[in-house]
Amino acid sequence: MINQIQSSSSWSDTLKARKEHLTALLKIVDIKTVKTTTVQALTINLIKEEMSYVESKLKGRS
Repeated sequence: MINQIQSSSSWSDTLKARKEHLTALLKIVDIKTVKTTTVQALTINLIKEEMSYVESKLKGRS
């Protein structure tokens, strides 16, 4: 399979879209309830870590 190299602008756009998607997911999962389940806590932490990773990649592109 041949993969095309993405230009830096399209890669930045992809990262921005990914960050927006993660933010939307975080809003859905991070509902303020009385008790948070272990699965919810792990999911929230993973989404936040992924968002940090995406932000660091975006900063590297600037």
